[in-house]
Amino acid sequence: MPRPSRYSPAEKEAIVTAARDRMRRGESCKDIAQRLGVNQPSLRGWLRESTLDMLYPPLPPCMPRNRSV
Repeated sequence: MPRPSRYSPAEKEAIVTAARDRMRRGESCKDIAQRLGVNQPSLRGWLRESTLDMLYPPLPPCMPRNRSV
């Protein structure tokens, strides 16, 4: 069972947004992680996840068809 996240989804989004802004200015991921107080692997994972969500939006949940009809 995965342990609960240390950051809420809103906090993660704020960190990712701030990190993207700093990356546009040319800062390294290592420096950004230190400034924001986040582990570098976590920050890289969150950035990758948000990029994939932008490129391939998650599908909405769908109900299975009623096959008995």
